[in-house]
Amino acid sequence: MDPVVPKSAAEDFDLLARAHKGDALAARLLVMRLSPPAHRLAWRMLGDSALAEDVVQEALEKLFRIRQYQGDARLSTYFHTVVSRLCLDRVRALDPIRYDSDEVLENGFDNAPGPEQILLQGQQASRVQQAVLALPPRQRLAITLWAYQDSSVADIAEALQVQRNAADQVLHRAKANLKKILESDHELA
Repeated sequence: MDPVVPKSAAEDFDLLARAHKGDALAARLLVMRLSPPAHRLAWRMLGDSALAEDVVQEALEKLFRIRQYQGDARLSTYFHTVVSRLCLDRVRALDPIRYDSDEVLENGFDNAPGPEQILLQGQQASRVQQAVLALPPRQRLAITLWAYQDSSVADIAEALQVQRNAADQVLHRAKANLKKILESDHELA
């Protein structure tokens, strides 16, 4: 394991504290460690790489402005929550009427896929991504965190700022709606 990656919440706190004091290396380490998974999450939520970069940049700015982070949770978890909330805000701002309501596919492929399988995988991934983008924001966040970030229901609840039972319900609805969307796409094909 890379020795610069903090192993505990206390080490996260120390790294952020050093960055706040002007330690450029600590700040760079935080950016290098937090940005790639945050960009993946934002891209999955927003479907636009440039918009995802903007969200990550805004989240980093917020991170470097905070002074109250106590290290109770891992910094990556806290940052993930900030990125998630910013993504929800962006999605809702894009079409507030559509998103007013509260309301992955894992395929086994051969170890050495042929060209047809590679093309099929790309098409399936694109269909899944489009289906995820069609979900309401809270459901999109829940399914994205669950499927692409391996987040627990507790993490999803924190990102959505709801109780665990409510997060379970949102995730269940997201899975059901995603299935409906994908099945209707399949029937059209």
